[in-house]
Amino acid sequence: MKKALVGILTSIIPKANPDFEGKIDEVQYWLVECDNETGIPEREIGLDKEGRVILKMPHKDNSGYWTDNNLLLNEFKEHFNVSEISRESFEQSWELFDKISNFEIEITDFQTLTSGADGGHIYLTSEINYKGQLRKLVIYFADKSDEQKVKTKDKLKLNGRLLDEGIQQSLSLLDTKLID
Repeated sequence: MKKALVGILTSIIPKANPDFEGKIDEVQYWLVECDNETGIPEREIGLDKEGRVILKMPHKDNSGYWTDNNLLLNEFKEHFNVSEISRESFEQSWELFDKISNFEIEITDFQTLTSGADGGHIYLTSEINYKGQLRKLVIYFADKSDEQKVKTKDKLKLNGRLLDEGIQQSLSLLDTKLID
């Protein structure tokens, strides 16, 4: 009954954040940019428990969570644990959202490499066609069990978060999981 009522209401009253409704509950930390004079929230970035940027608002059809309410900076300070960050740090996180996307790929031609960090990690490199251009892809796994499995496979189906910092840089597939 509740789902039906919510469905009816959202067809009449549009959702404030249609792209991020399911992600707002995953936010552990908020970066909120407020106007220096009025204290009104202007932009916000949601970070997950790993500190990864998972949403930013306002963005496209999403009006915002904090930017769409009446809390001012001084009220944030009264009710929440607040720390200031630099404008540059906020901007880097804001821009990072547009550089990362969920990505799935199947590869057969790859090189296995290792690092000495954290007891040794396996990572992969491959050349892929991405948006019509041949690009180097560096693949970093989310956990060591998947790293070990790639040693015995000729064909890999992978899912992760693709970071594209421009044509001059290699693509990075972060938090990669091996799909069996």
